[in-house]
Amino acid sequence: MRSPAWKSSLLPEREMQRLRQWTTSHTHTLPDGHFTLIRLPGVHPFGPAQQASFEALRRITAARVCVLGPGTAPLGLWAARSGARVVGWYDSLAEALATEATFAANNQAPPTLTCERGLVPSLVGSCDLTVLHLPRGRELQARQLQMAELTLQPGGKLVFTGAKNEGFGSALAEAKARFGQAGVVARKGGYHAALAIRSSTDLPDLHDGCRSYTILLGGEETELVSCTGAFAADRLDAGAAALIAGMGIEPGTSVLDLGCGTGLVGLAALRLGAQVTGTDVSAAAIASSRRTWAANGHPDAVAQLTIGASSIPGGTVQTVVTNPPFHRGRDTDFEVAQLFVKEAARVLSSGGELYLVANAFLDYAKWLEREFSSVSVAWQDNRFRVWHARR
Repeated sequence: MRSPAWKSSLLPEREMQRLRQWTTSHTHTLPDGHFTLIRLPGVHPFGPAQQASFEALRRITAARVCVLGPGTAPLGLWAARSGARVVGWYDSLAEALATEATFAANNQAPPTLTCERGLVPSLVGSCDLTVLHLPRGRELQARQLQMAELTLQPGGKLVFTGAKNEGFGSALAEAKARFGQAGVVARKGGYHAALAIRSSTDLPDLHDGCRSYTILLGGEETELVSCTGAFAADRLDAGAAALIAGMGIEPGTSVLDLGCGTGLVGLAALRLGAQVTGTDVSAAAIASSRRTWAANGHPDAVAQLTIGASSIPGGTVQTVVTNPPFHRGRDTDFEVAQLFVKEAARVLSSGGELYLVANAFLDYAKWLEREFSSVSVAWQDNRFRVWHARR
């Protein structure tokens, strides 16, 4: 079911008009009753992670609650309905917008949300309860726990939840090292929820979270700058390498790197003389692309935090290059990939070209043929296929 319209503090109205078509609404149950959850492609669905958090919290009595991580919109809404003031930090713009929209759909005053790579100063030491849903990846989990600790005032409680088979044990050990003590208080459907209490009055240092690596890109020595949370942080991903091998870019072409990640595909296009814009839903990815491009002599290339290509007007791009994700956690999920195909068709000018890389066993033809006048394979090996489609 489509969700009702809402105004956003995170994006201008012209982008929201494009994004509202992608929202869906679903009815679920909080500990205090039913609610409407608004989702966007890529947003974690309601399920056992939230249920484990509910069991760990039991009830919310805190005056100021911070929500962090994927799938925390229901927790934030429950806190608001319990009388708390809710703030939140997200790396994913889709998760932040879904939280904002969920509050609006349930007639709650909007929470104070930020979607940036780093923690904004106003959140430091400001909360007496923080609820964190752990993302995948040990390094990213450690950074999120560090940020969660920073949000808490002394004596504040942290409830963090994660999948048992996605590194929760390491996260628990990290929390014990940070807080002195942390323990599992609830289990649900393969998810564990743990509690830690901040006893120290000293604020931990928050490292920058970005690192530089020297790699080869097209035989040329290249500085890759990646920030914690970006995909393929220390290397040229094999799928991206296949996309670079298969894409045809002419000098002067306007190119959209859709889902730009650390920026290496966009950098390859820049080196071919293209005018490149990158978009990504992740603040860490946007920071990585900007830094990678600047480190390699292209400081003016533009990377925009958005969902799909909602910041790009229709019919204004000559070529789109993309390596769309098809996983959410360990599960296969194509809703972001389908969004990318439709967004590519929208932003391309007449005769414009799309180069899309996918694992060889994935058949994107049916989605591409709905949106494009011609579809073919530009390049392939036993692992990857680069699709070429013309508007």
